[in-house]
Amino acid sequence: MITEKIILFLVNREWAVVSENQNFLEVKPPAAFGLADDFRIHVPKAIDKNDSQSFINNIIEIIAEFYFLTPDDLNIILKNENTIFKIRVYDELTGEGRISLNRFESLIEKIKSILTDTASFVIDKSVTSTRVPEEVSRYINLCNFLQTEKGSFVAKIQLPSKELIKDRELFDREEIYSEEINKKLSDVFSFINTNILEGNAEITDEYIIENEAKINIKLFKDIEVFFEKAKLKNIDFTFHNIENSNTIVNTNVTPAKLHKLTQFVEQIESHTYEVGVISIKGTIITLKSKDPDGLRNSVTFTGLYEEMPVVATANLSSEQYKDAIEAHKLKQYIIITGLAKRTKTRARFVEVTNFEVEE
Repeated sequence: MITEKIILFLVNREWAVVSENQNFLEVKPPAAFGLADDFRIHVPKAIDKNDSQSFINNIIEIIAEFYFLTPDDLNIILKNENTIFKIRVYDELTGEGRISLNRFESLIEKIKSILTDTASFVIDKSVTSTRVPEEVSRYINLCNFLQTEKGSFVAKIQLPSKELIKDRELFDREEIYSEEINKKLSDVFSFINTNILEGNAEITDEYIIENEAKINIKLFKDIEVFFEKAKLKNIDFTFHNIENSNTIVNTNVTPAKLHKLTQFVEQIESHTYEVGVISIKGTIITLKSKDPDGLRNSVTFTGLYEEMPVVATANLSSEQYKDAIEAHKLKQYIIITGLAKRTKTRARFVEVTNFEVEE
């Protein structure tokens, strides 16, 4: 029901339900808004009265204003449970809410490419993959451009959140829903801004393995071209959904900063990075588990792969983990086979198909 979703939207943003009676829930805003102590929103518990819809519309208008949304935007978030992806471009040429045709075309063209490659990245789960799986079109066809806003140039895209994009297959880990793609896009924009444009990442094999969930060469190149072709100096990316609102602010994106992104991609390309089924024999150096009888057990071991020393990590079942503890005590070799992501010196098993202790 719409009232339950309104409450969920507010509570997820640190509003507090302070009282409840037969007809209403009384909700208090976070202190960060700086409102009077007695400011409240009264959300009806039922919408079966003649004036209920009008009452709900008024509430939606009030809440939307707090989060710089239009009432239509908030209705999409609440009723459809979709995500609003807002792209705000601001410089001396966009103050009246206008943008040149060439910049607009570049913006639209590259946003579509970025959404396409983000979906491909989520499905293939690979730093180096360049293919576009057929399921990507299902996600893209569910995205819609919404009415723009003034005061800088603001474009808004309705992203699906609850739609099944890829079914579970025999050797896949799980189904893929559209919200995973939306979150990946937010994570990638944030990673690029924090670690590359405003940071100084040092690329090593270990760094790639640790951050491979946020790195995809084709997607990074798309984002670089997106900034260059649309001449973007200041741009904010905002994601609104029923659970949270998240903004990634990019200011003063200079050619020097974009060159850092170019160098980052070139360094990633210079490292050997492969995904495939491999088998590594080695000795255990670290065992980690909060509960050996649970599912979150990991092992780090050193061994040889194709005659080269490699440090590998893998998650183990409870039984495998107990066997690994014994192997570590007795200084025995273990052999792990499965799907792994690998550089020259590091490997991470994402799916273990066989675990053995060498007697």
